[in-house]
Amino acid sequence: MKRSSLRSLVLSSLALLVSGTALAAPVAGTYTSTDLGGSLLKGRGSQSWIAPLNANNGLGDIYNSLSWDGATLGTQWGFSCGQATAAQGVVDNRIAGTGTVVFTNNFVGGTFYLNPGPWGSGTGVINNTQLIVTVQYVAFTPAAAVANVNTSGHFDNSNCQLTFAIGNAVGGGDTDGGPFPANYPALLDPACGGTRIYGSWGDVLTITMRIDCPVSATGKTWGSIKGMYR
Repeated sequence: MKRSSLRSLVLSSLALLVSGTALAAPVAGTYTSTDLGGSLLKGRGSQSWIAPLNANNGLGDIYNSLSWDGATLGTQWGFSCGQATAAQGVVDNRIAGTGTVVFTNNFVGGTFYLNPGPWGSGTGVINNTQLIVTVQYVAFTPAAAVANVNTSGHFDNSNCQLTFAIGNAVGGGDTDGGPFPANYPALLDPACGGTRIYGSWGDVLTITMRIDCPVSATGKTWGSIKGMYR
């Protein structure tokens, strides 16, 4: 997906937001994905690498996560273009090549959108994202991968804050093991275009999203104070 294609996706999402009505505001509350009994669609994600075998150890990786309704990506929500500005942390718990390795990636920046739902709707900026991936190895060969993700951000033109927590993202594969599949979010480059060819992909499950909209205190005017003592 080139930058122009990604721009088209964002514009089409904004078109959904304003179709026939004014742009809705975010609605404070806690919302969950369909596998937890809620209304949020599950999703699919990718994480691009600079080189094969993720030889840069996560530095410069960029994520791209979009909702998936079983036929189309991005119809309900999207979180994209966060970039890892440091190498990933690695904790190797294997014994003789069997066991787990835990990778921690920290991303900064990116943008998000939410199309209309019980949560309202809106677009915004991502502050930071932490991705923790636990890979199970058997005889030095990866057998399975599970990820937990925590994202925070704020809405445009609003004081509302967003927390987007993914409790279970299941790794599907990476380009070291086979070609990048269809119907997964593109492997993005630093300009948010889909020009990279190395990376991994997977499915996004068990999502909990929290929207907080603090209400600022409004001071009383001098006129209203005087009126209290008439």
